[in-house]
Amino acid sequence: MKKCLVLLVVLLVPVAVVAADVSGKWIAQITSPSGSISERVFTFNVSGNKLTGTLINQSVALATFEVPGKPKMTGKLTTQTGNPLEIAEGEVSGDDISFVVKSFMMGSEVKTVYKGKVSGNEIKFTAETKIPEGMISPSGSPMQPRPPQEFVAKRIVP
Repeated sequence: MKKCLVLLVVLLVPVAVVAADVSGKWIAQITSPSGSISERVFTFNVSGNKLTGTLINQSVALATFEVPGKPKMTGKLTTQTGNPLEIAEGEVSGDDISFVVKSFMMGSEVKTVYKGKVSGNEIKFTAETKIPEGMISPSGSPMQPRPPQEFVAKRIVP
């Protein structure tokens, strides 16, 4: 009877959730509604369930380079847009990941909330940018909330 009681207690005690290993670099390619391509490069550091790191935004263009007397070269031209942004309020719980990135748009602080689900070397993200109430666009009209973005980040294997 005592053994059954011990077994029952062991089975009913919640098991600690082990955080997914997301430390390292990840990259996501995002296509805007207008068709332009950008990349987000995430560098994650995990300690326990706390997540820190940076986000770098990059513009991507397909380019053709010509040098007189040589064949044309085509490739991807990637340029960093702005400084790296710090990841704040980051957490990893099991295969769930969440964090906030703060940036400035027209003098106002804008928060983007990232929530994702880790699966192997991929993270399926939803990112929602929170536009401050009353923020005015350069044209003078009130800025409208943007729909959440969905994209997949892939681990950069060194």
